[in-house]
Parts: sequence; structure tokens; C-alpha cells
Amino acid sequence: MIATSLLLFIFVTTLSFPKTGAFVTPLHSSSKTQQYVLQAHSEKEWDLNVAIVGAGPSGLLLAHKLLQSNIPVANIDVFESRADPRDLQKQQGSRAYALGLGIRGRSAIRTVDEELWAAVKERGFECERFRLHLSQKLNVKLRDREEGVEPSVLIYQTDLCSGLLDELETRSSDSSQCTVKVHYETFIKQVDLANAIMETNEQKKGPYDLIVGCDGANSIVRGALDKYSPPNTFQFTQRRLLPGCFKVARCEKMPPLLDQNSVALVLPESKALGVTAFVEPTVNGGCCILFAGKLSDASKSEAEEEEEEGQTGVNFNSLLFPDPNLSDGDIHSDGGLTKEMIFEQFPLLEGTPGMDDAVHQLLNQRTSVADSVKCNIYNAPSTITPTAICGDAAHATGGVSGQGCNSALIDAAVLVDCLIENYHPTKNDDNIVATKKAMLHQSLQSYSNKQVPQGLALYDFLLGTTAKYYQYSEISKRCFPM
Repeated sequence: MIATSLLLFIFVTTLSFPKTGAFVTPLHSSSKTQQYVLQAHSEKEWDLNVAIVGAGPSGLLLAHKLLQSNIPVANIDVFESRADPRDLQKQQGSRAYALGLGIRGRSAIRTVDEELWAAVKERGFECERFRLHLSQKLNVKLRDREEGVEPSVLIYQTDLCSGLLDELETRSSDSSQCTVKVHYETFIKQVDLANAIMETNEQKKGPYDLIVGCDGANSIVRGALDKYSPPNTFQFTQRRLLPGCFKVARCEKMPPLLDQNSVALVLPESKALGVTAFVEPTVNGGCCILFAGKLSDASKSEAEEEEEEGQTGVNFNSLLFPDPNLSDGDIHSDGGLTKEMIFEQFPLLEGTPGMDDAVHQLLNQRTSVADSVKCNIYNAPSTITPTAICGDAAHATGGVSGQGCNSALIDAAVLVDCLIENYHPTKNDDNIVATKKAMLHQSLQSYSNKQVPQGLALYDFLLGTTAKYYQYSEISKRCFPM
């Protein structure tokens, strides 16, 4: 069982570094798509007021694409509950692991222009090498650098968003047609799709012509779609992937006993432990270590418990992965014992510079449990405000494939492609308001038609296979009341 699960994990993890265009929707650069947009509009009624919920990679790329297109967009408001990613003091303790931008993510960013990709790329680390360490002395090379193949870029989400944000601010300041504002530390309390209003912790804003949810697996925009859509139109399921869990630590340098330029999957000395260490090299010689494990199981036999405890007599899973319902400030563990157990189970991590700080990060971090999300459509019915969802808000696989960010970036690019193809302002329209809304709904329907098959294929390919290795805990969609 463990061996089979491990091999499956290795297989899906390698998808983080795709060599081909699998699950890629054809994208268009702006130079090729802007020809579809009519330039004859003069009435201000055609101008769009757009709200984007979520200033992660897909939300920021969506703002870039809208700003750069010839679509008449007058205003873009981006709402984000977290702090500005460039505020290093507020980013301390961030549990985000390094993302792998492969061919799909690169292609999406490059639809804006090569300069934007260059700004992102310089903040990451190019890597195509991947090793599996079965023990201290035995390792298997699963992938290596190939001539003529552009490598993936490993980059922290905060660095990716910082690069996109810097460029967005520069480019929007040069625009006389569109105002872009990113509202950080702004919480969305309610999304009113009947009146196109966003209620935040500070004020009500709107009405908006278009609302896009790039706000993750626990999307409030998706909750609004569920609330305001007619019965049996919009449907979704959200599941928590149990007993799997993880924590992440950042280190200033790579472990000296590992290849400094290779991703490494390190197995524990006690194979029954059920914990693995996934080490990713990052920019400036640093690294990210993701410890993936499982929540404690009361049904374990005494022999199984003793094997997991090892020489210290302490259950490593319980020590490293306490109840995920505990908040960060309520977690208390012995740092010295935790470090000792990490080195006991993962001796290849010994000598890692900054390991004391890494242990501190782990012990002051809430246990993370991933969710999966599947939706039947990604757009609102024509009876309510034109609304769409992207990325994990529409389709999440719990990070099992490393493709979440890449898929979300593709969604953003395709959505704007569909707007360009379908939103055509014209002169002498007697009912601009109705025509405008119809064009937006047509654009979002086209987006959904293109991306739903992609999302379902990836979901079924990964979780349809791996579901039997997890005990799923269903989360009712009613957990997101409006």
C-alpha cells in the first residue's frame, strides 16, 4: 500500500515539470487577438468596470491582460485579504511552497509579452532535475536537464506576485484609459450578484459590469454563484484530502548533502512513518522544504505506533502535524526534539544552514490540509451579473500535481481571449446596457466551455486515481453562507 502510494506520488509530482503541452488551451498573444476588438466605440457606456477577487498569480495576470487588451476597460479593482507580498515584515511565517512554472504557466504569462515573463523569471530558479532519495546512499535520477528544452522555474508565490505587481503598477501608471487599484488587506464580506456590488470590511463598491473570482479553493465568489444561480444550474463539490497534511519551511541554503540544483524527494529512514521531505532549490541558493505527512490515526496498532516513534519514543507525525484546527499561536512543541527527529528520519538534511529557523517556522505554523474542488461550469447564468471563476476557485486538485498555479494562469489568459473575441462595442446601439451584458455573458460562456473540460480532465486524471489513497471528508457547499 505504502509503496504503491509512493510510486503514484512520484508520478504525479513529476507533472510539476511538464515537457509537453498536455492540458494546454491554445492561447493568443495580444498582437494576434486585438484585431478582433472593434475600435469604433466612443460611448462611455461601453467601458467596463471590473472587480477581481484575489491578487494571486491568476488575478494579477488577469489585470495585466485586461489592461493590455483593446477592450474598453475603465477601471479594475483587485481585492486581496492578504498583505502586499512586497511587505516582507508581514510576509514572515508564510507557508507557501515554491511553485513550478512549466510550459503552461510560461505560455500564459507570455501572452502579455516577453518582458513580463522576463520580470517573473528573474525572481525564480530554473530547474529540470529531479532525484528520489530512497536512503542516504541510494538515489534515483527521475529527470535531468535536456538540451533544447526550456526548464521549469521554481518560484515562491510571493515572489511571483511581487514581479507581476511591480510590472502592473508601472504599466497602469502609463495608461490614460484604465485605472487599476489593488486593495490589499481588504476582506470581502459579501458578493451581491443581483446588484453587482462588492461589500468589503471598509465599504460597498460597485456596481461592476464583470466580477471574476480568483480567490482560491474557499472562494467567496463561487459561494455567491451558488447562492444567486437558479436551481440546478451551478453545482460544485469541495472535499478535504484527509488524512494527508503538510507544512513548509524556507532555508537560506540547500542541504549540503543534496544536489544543489535538483529537486529532491527524500524518504524517511522509517518507511512506516508516512512522512516525506520534498526539497526544492530556490533563487539565491536557498531552498524550500515541504514535509508531507498524515494526521494521527487512533486505529493504529501498538507495533505501528512504536515503529513511527523511532529512537526518541515520540510520534513524529503527532509532533510535526498537530490538529489543523489549532491556530498558529496555539501550537507549542519542543524545537530541539523536533530537529533531532528530523535528522534521525532525514539524515540528508543534516548540516542545512538555517535549520534552527526552519524548525521554528514549522512549529509555529498551523498544519495545512489541502482541498479539492470541482465545478460543472465556471460562469454565471445570464440572469445575474456576468461572473466567472478561475484557478482553485473553479478546479483544485489539492496541490497533488503541482499544476494549480499553471492552470490558474491559463484560465486568466483564456478568459481575456474570450472577451476579446466576443466583446465588440458598436456605434448606434439603442440598448447598450443590454447588449453589453449579453456580450459579457457570451464571453464567459465561451470561457467556461473551453476550460471546464480541461479542469475536469486534470481533476479526474489525478484525483480519480488517487482518491482511494485518501479518506475524503466531504465539505458541504453550505459551509459558505452569504
